[in-house]
Amino acid sequence: MIVAGTEEATAAAVSIGVPAVTTSQLSLTQLMTTDRTGSPLRIPGDGAELPVFVGHMFGRLAAATLPTLRSLIAGWRPDVLVCGPHAYAGPILGAHFGLPSVRHLLTGTPADREGTHVGVDDELRPELSELGLDRVPGFDLAIDIFPASIRPDGAPVQPMRWTPTNEQRPLEPGLVAPGERRRVLLTAGSLATPMHGIGLLRDMVASLAELDVELVIAAPDAVGAMLRDEDGVVAAGWLPLDVVLPTCDLIVHHSGTMTALTAMHAGVPQLIIPQESRFIEWADLLATKDVAIALPPGEDTPDAVTRAARELLGDPVYATGARVLADEIAGMPLPADVLDVLKGLAPAS
Repeated sequence: MIVAGTEEATAAAVSIGVPAVTTSQLSLTQLMTTDRTGSPLRIPGDGAELPVFVGHMFGRLAAATLPTLRSLIAGWRPDVLVCGPHAYAGPILGAHFGLPSVRHLLTGTPADREGTHVGVDDELRPELSELGLDRVPGFDLAIDIFPASIRPDGAPVQPMRWTPTNEQRPLEPGLVAPGERRRVLLTAGSLATPMHGIGLLRDMVASLAELDVELVIAAPDAVGAMLRDEDGVVAAGWLPLDVVLPTCDLIVHHSGTMTALTAMHAGVPQLIIPQESRFIEWADLLATKDVAIALPPGEDTPDAVTRAARELLGDPVYATGARVLADEIAGMPLPADVLDVLKGLAPAS
């Protein structure tokens, strides 16, 4: 197995001992904020223009990675291409080399699960034309890490158990075991910076501090340093969620998929406060399963956050629902089982 991707992706791969090839030096931030010529782009607001803008970004990602990826496939000759949900270079080159391409689903957002993002085909028109294609081909199979009870409707998928893995840092002993009081983990993922989102986090800290809980804040270190002295906070900064979350009674987060899946794996109830409209449907789905409460934009007032957190901590139905979901995840097919399915897709030698 070889992981091929941008420098950001391959750095993560080699950090856990997986061979990797960098197919582009461009970061996702560069791909989002500049066009192919390097000219700056205006990121639209959270409206109808945003999905098209994001689709063009994924098209630029595919265009940037195609040349190196094409050379890698031609020389190494893999049997199957397993691609991220937005990695459209995979099915394009799968069609070119006669190889199956598999979509590894990572989100509950419908646009990330079915078909091709709007705008991708238009952005990739030159590359598609060169290869004799009029659109990005479809994938041959989708691997889904979502358990069946919360899986959005759609085409059949191959389920697979997902196990969270995070960058590890040395931890204080008190963070690897439950605290003396109930523990709540608050995070906005990488969305929060000292210049963006810090006010929202401060408001959340103030709301949650009313509940007589230990507050643990998972955030970039610069953000953590700004929140460490707030009332109720016992730790703030970069924290490995896979280690800390199992010691918590509740997580409050922004609807990041990997964050939500890590909480599901740990059997921890969730208070979800989505910051983009495309995450609202996914958050609402979890809220119907007695594992979460979702507060969409406009309803996430300080009082509402306090009430929802108190309900999630006080009503045992949520802890029970979260444990049931964790058990369901534990029963999903292991990656080794799915590997046998992938072998069945490989062309005969």
